[in-house]
Amino acid sequence: MDSAKALRVIRGLARANRIRLTAHADREAAECGTSRPHIRCALVNAKRIRASGPDRASDWTVAGPDLDGDELQIALIIEDGLLIITVY
Repeated sequence: MDSAKALRVIRGLARANRIRLTAHADREAAECGTSRPHIRCALVNAKRIRASGPDRASDWTVAGPDLDGDELQIALIIEDGLLIITVY
């Protein structure tokens, strides 16, 4: 899938609230003081996307504004109709 299509899929799955966080991503979000609604907002409104690095811990990294307008960068995998957030 190309990046434009991936961004459309990610936004759609986020709007449908088809989001899961790994334990690692959940801990990172808590440590940074963010919450799932902020992460969802950033995914729904993602402006930039790039293929993730060669470590393959994720497929895509997206960036978008959270509920406060702060940019979040989120690494994720699209799997079985879900967004699996691996790193926040």
